Amino acid sequence: MQLQSHIQHNLAASAPLHLPVMNNPYEINTAPPTIGTPSDAATLRQLLKTPYDSVYKVSPDGKTYLEPLMLRGTPNPSWDSLVDFLDRQEPESEKKSEVAYLSRLNPRDKALRASLKRLRDNSSKFKKIREVFGEHSRYHPNQLLSKDYLPPGGLCQKEPMYRLACKISDLKHLHRTGALAMDPFDFIRWRIIKKAASFMPNPGDNPKHSIRTMVYKLCDDSIDVLSRPYQDSVMRHAVLMSAAQRNHLGAYGPRGRWRKYWLTDQRESAYSKRARRERHAAALARARAAAAPTAPVYSGVNAFRAQQQQRREAEERRAREERPDASESRVACAGIGCPDRATWSLGIYAVEGATA
Repeated sequence: MQLQSHIQHNLAASAPLHLPVMNNPYEINTAPPTIGTPSDAATLRQLLKTPYDSVYKVSPDGKTYLEPLMLRGTPNPSWDSLVDFLDRQEPESEKKSEVAYLSRLNPRDKALRASLKRLRDNSSKFKKIREVFGEHSRYHPNQLLSKDYLPPGGLCQKEPMYRLACKISDLKHLHRTGALAMDPFDFIRWRIIKKAASFMPNPGDNPKHSIRTMVYKLCDDSIDVLSRPYQDSVMRHAVLMSAAQRNHLGAYGPRGRWRKYWLTDQRESAYSKRARRERHAAALARARAAAAPTAPVYSGVNAFRAQQQQRREAEERRAREERPDASESRVACAGIGCPDRATWSLGIYAVEGATA
């Protein structure tokens, strides 16, 4: 029922658009292997705008998919429910609590620490899986492809489901902002179908034994020759675009950081450059002020004495400024012919000057 509602949801969302069906959907190699220029980023944005109707067709009753061919007959009611898989989280959580208690009693036990780390990682993965594929979710990992193209047992395993859950969460941001036209699950399914088709060069080929690896490595950016056939550049850079817009590019290594402005469609304006220079100058001034020597700070009796000394010095400065004649006399006295102190004190110099 959840899967049928997912189909009906997509039909309802796409019906008002009246978009024409594309005869030739975008191919897997349309986008370049790396986003190195703004034009490459523009190509990626065009791919993200691919409408749902251009890729998927459903039966007249709206219950199953007809196209793409690798999705025909989906959803298949014979697949097991996710309830059994999600119920495994409870015993894992109990075991984690038990190992955490034992690890506190034996803090030097390396085996217990390693076991506790593994259980904590599993708990985090189960939490993410439940968040995306939980009871009220419209998604099911076994509906990525038709049952004929999936491995025995489907994709209800922890690692593939965790990878899918993370990528769905990443793409939800692009879908909310309107950069991604399809539902994230439908977009990932489209890219997996495109990638799986490249593993079928001959009639009768079936990629079912490679699907798990494909799901796991679809968004990788590896230079490993063995991993490269499973990677899809469109998915990789769609995830990078989402990370760039959320300031999470650091989680994808240094090779993704320099593409930030191309992936976010942002440019640094002249105003932002000037503001950055002003912030730098202000920070430099604060650093110099902090490094400059400062007058000693006193407290108690010493503070009182320092204040008295400052007041006396201020009064002396004011007194000197208010007696300009005295200061001129001192300057004149410094010249040639200045009388000695005794003559000055008797006023003889002043009388002689007056007589002259």
